[in-house]
Amino acid sequence: MYVKIVCISLLLILLQHMARIIYLLGYHVTVYNHTPGPCHQIPGVEHGAEDMETLPNGMTFITAGFKWSIGSPHFSQLYTDHGRKGRILLFNFNTPEKGVTELSFDEDFDQSTFHPHGISVIQNKDTGKITLFVVNHTPDEDRIERFEFIEEKMMLEHELSYIDEAINIANDVAATSENSFYFTNYCYSRSSLGYLIEAIVLLLPWGNVVYFDGAHYSEVVDGLLMPNGILLSKDKKYAYVANGILSSLSVFEREANNHLEISQEFQLHASPDNFLIEPKSGNLLVGVHPVLHQTGAHLEAPDLHRAPTKVLMVHMKNSSFADGITELYSDEGNNISAGSVASVYDNKMLIGSVVDKLLYCEVRTLE
Repeated sequence: MYVKIVCISLLLILLQHMARIIYLLGYHVTVYNHTPGPCHQIPGVEHGAEDMETLPNGMTFITAGFKWSIGSPHFSQLYTDHGRKGRILLFNFNTPEKGVTELSFDEDFDQSTFHPHGISVIQNKDTGKITLFVVNHTPDEDRIERFEFIEEKMMLEHELSYIDEAINIANDVAATSENSFYFTNYCYSRSSLGYLIEAIVLLLPWGNVVYFDGAHYSEVVDGLLMPNGILLSKDKKYAYVANGILSSLSVFEREANNHLEISQEFQLHASPDNFLIEPKSGNLLVGVHPVLHQTGAHLEAPDLHRAPTKVLMVHMKNSSFADGITELYSDEGNNISAGSVASVYDNKMLIGSVVDKLLYCEVRTLE
């Protein structure tokens, strides 16, 4: 009798867990198409524009050529067969007709092992120096690269590679100075099978947020399930973290020792990837994946599967959620697949994707 009760209880727990996975992967979701105005694809971007950051003058730095160790063998072969490579692109909102410019690297930097992911850009107010921090998935390890942008040469001068065992499967980075930053570790496993079991099947919260203060790495948040993008508020007092598969955003207050204390968490009902701050309103622009199982299929085989894209504007007040979300863009995967980030500047919007296109839209809904 007791054995029967235990078996039935275990079966119910398993069924409940499976039902939760099915729900989180979005099998029940339907995506409808709408745009905030006319949109068109930017030429020269065929293999992703995974993350971006826009400076106050409209210059936007974009990472392209995403590839990491937990990707599928099919994707890796496709990457090689199509001659893809890691790139940093520059787009200027003031001259959109010029499209994107691929930035060159100094000759000492090995671009053959460069597979960029998250990016954070800061500009020194006194000197004007522009510093880029970029997550790099090299074949052997994950690193965070630091570059100086040399505008007159349209070149990135490599300054430093941050390498440490604390950098596991990094996803995004948020700079606090020219030699300090937060970053997210997406998961623990470094293989595609291990990641599948850890994060998708068992839903193990083995992700975290780490802070580097210029000398030491410190875990400042643990127990996260697939943390994705990370961003600091304008006043640098808060950090926003995307909880990928849980479809939520967390607001953390920065403490004096740079540790993060949870302040707020709210649901988006779609999986957030990366986000930026809309300069006029201070609201958050979030690139989200509304149907995760389609996103997963697309990332395994982008030549065979498409995935929907949404861009949400999360209304903020005093760096906190103000109980309002506007859907700026929605597409079932025809114009852009698996959109991951969006930036708005002067009522124009740029939408990037993990491994697909780069889209430019007029945003008439904000007028």
